[in-house]
Amino acid sequence: MSWTEERVELLKQFWGNGMTAAQIADRLGDVSRNAVIGKAHRLGLSQPKKTAPRAPAAAQAPTARKSPVAPTAPAPAAEPIMTPKPMPKQPDVRAEDLPWHRRCQWPIGHPGDPEFRFCGEAAAEGKPYCTRHCVMAYRQKEEAA
Repeated sequence: MSWTEERVELLKQFWGNGMTAAQIADRLGDVSRNAVIGKAHRLGLSQPKKTAPRAPAAAQAPTARKSPVAPTAPAPAAEPIMTPKPMPKQPDVRAEDLPWHRRCQWPIGHPGDPEFRFCGEAAAEGKPYCTRHCVMAYRQKEEAA
């Protein structure tokens, strides 16, 4: 599909009449909605107005004025930040005896640095991290809301 002068003029006309890009694409045929939007943007056409016409000012109902509100007591202090509850302690297992997929995968350092490594402690059951790093990685149920 190419944008001929005739198709560009039709696009401008349809756009000016407030047709949607999908409607224009259907009318022109062999062109997608996104192609219509892109061409309209490149042509500098403004976005069609989608606001409903307003009623004349005289026809609008007067709005009720709110009475001034008396000052209230100061707002209570912000609640303290919840500290995560520690996960249950895992049985003592030597990390060296575990395969790599059962060790904590918490990254330490920046990838690419020679000192970069993973934690390597025993991972919590069903998690990729040790209990210490699970506390940092996962939100507790009270905090999730």
